[in-house]
Amino acid sequence: MLPNCKQVAEQVSEHIDQPLTGIRWLKFKLHLIMCAYCRLYDKQLGIATKTVSSIEECDQPSEELTENVTRTYKDIHCKHDQATE
Repeated sequence: MLPNCKQVAEQVSEHIDQPLTGIRWLKFKLHLIMCAYCRLYDKQLGIATKTVSSIEECDQPSEELTENVTRTYKDIHCKHDQATE
């Protein structure tokens, strides 16, 4: 049985700290293949994690980083908004 969206959301968060393995990883990936909302959540959390990590590494984010984050955020949300209309 595949995990539901709530379980996958928890696994996405866990996956950042420790990779999933075995059958749990397979079920997680199968759910992501079938569920656009969980894929989007996984992608957004990954971007947020990378962004926070890169900002923590420097005193002030570069203009390029700020533009990239803004562009990526808009791309994700515009695509998501269009998909739900």
